[in-house]
Amino acid sequence: MVACLNKPLQLTVTEVTGRNGTRYQCLEIDITVPQLEPAVLGKLDLPAELDQSRGLVLWGSAPIWLYSYLIKRCRALPWVGCYSVPLGSFVIVASRCKEMVPGDAFQLVNKSQCSAILIGGPPNSGKSVLCYALARTLKQEIADKNIFLQRAQWDGEGNWFAQMKNRPLAEELSKRSRAKGSEQFFLYHANAVSSMREGMELVLVDFGGMPKPKDVVLLHRCTHYIIISSKPEEIPKWHDFCGKRGGLKPLVVIHSVREKRLEVLPNQKFLEIVAGPWERGETLSIPDELLKAVLKLLTC
Repeated sequence: MVACLNKPLQLTVTEVTGRNGTRYQCLEIDITVPQLEPAVLGKLDLPAELDQSRGLVLWGSAPIWLYSYLIKRCRALPWVGCYSVPLGSFVIVASRCKEMVPGDAFQLVNKSQCSAILIGGPPNSGKSVLCYALARTLKQEIADKNIFLQRAQWDGEGNWFAQMKNRPLAEELSKRSRAKGSEQFFLYHANAVSSMREGMELVLVDFGGMPKPKDVVLLHRCTHYIIISSKPEEIPKWHDFCGKRGGLKPLVVIHSVREKRLEVLPNQKFLEIVAGPWERGETLSIPDELLKAVLKLLTC
């Protein structure tokens, strides 16, 4: 993955795989502000790593005028397509070669792919504990379903971290296994999530750290999101990151507290609860309301 950072807009060159196994060049669009102004076009550069000899798939939530501009800028390429989430395909919109005709659609995502829930929130909110407890509860409640928890985080805290009774040793091992910063980190996990959605019936994605522009490639591989936060003021940032920039559907918002508590808040758009505590090695189950919200994705 190579990124071209043009705040308030980021363009990232990646690779996507078609259902037929063909690899396609992709330009992922990430808007980093609530309202993108057309003036950004005057300073917009395409990534230097864009291969002009290959076709290109445009991918991401963006205004029509930005898509129109990018299609025009890429008119020298063999062909240009735009990805459609409902179709799970990219549609050819401009072409200089006979093999790719405008209107043709090429499937990238199998319609039968399962849902993928990105679980995120600010540090010290209980996210990793929630992920483990949710995965554990789902496997107990629906043992006949294939559920997978993907730990897309830097700290190296897998399920073993939640299961170990020797907490000092667990902390030491976590420090040793902490990942180093890498441009490829979230691209690797994005591709892994795409692959797992082919064979699983539900994928949970433990998203590590605070939102950054380069992390959007992982969002594009998910369908829904859960926010868990001990800081109410941080929740809008996560809605912006997951919902507006990633195009994901909100599933649950958890206001994390340290005391034993469960309160369902009035919200018609998604489940919103106050819940706690989320203690490592102690919290092994989740509220019934949360379980029901997640199980709905398996019956859609």
